[in-house]
Amino acid sequence: MPADYEEIREVHVASIHGVEDSPYNDEELEVWASGVSATSYSLDDPETVVLVAESDGDIVGFVEASITEAELDKLYVDSAYQHQGIATSLSEELDQYLRSQGVDSVFVEAAANAIPFYERVGYERVGTHMKPISSDGTSVEMKVIDMEKKIRLRGTSTE
Repeated sequence: MPADYEEIREVHVASIHGVEDSPYNDEELEVWASGVSATSYSLDDPETVVLVAESDGDIVGFVEASITEAELDKLYVDSAYQHQGIATSLSEELDQYLRSQGVDSVFVEAAANAIPFYERVGYERVGTHMKPISSDGTSVEMKVIDMEKKIRLRGTSTE
């Protein structure tokens, strides 16, 4: 559905530009946002799960994860809808889905501004690295934090 791709892209860009007290400079944010296109999403890939949050029929947040890689690739909420529990709900829904697929842990390369959120929903820091991002001939390196979350399978312990 091309309309879904464009709506998701708009949420993605709005979320990047809406970062409060961003640890990234204007150039980094611009390259990050300008690299987002409607073809950046894997809505038709059976090895990927994409979940969306809607308000009045409009997409206001989404999460995308690779099932086979057990990696959360994208989690964004439009800045106008942040701090309303949408990202937490998307994260919980993703955990449930991944558990149903037999995944016992999930990895994410988290943007520095998202660390408090990911820690609140159970992720732990496992590393840090610089990630090259480029768009329209401009390239920057952004600091990302590698994080992992153990997903407890129903009826089992993580210990």
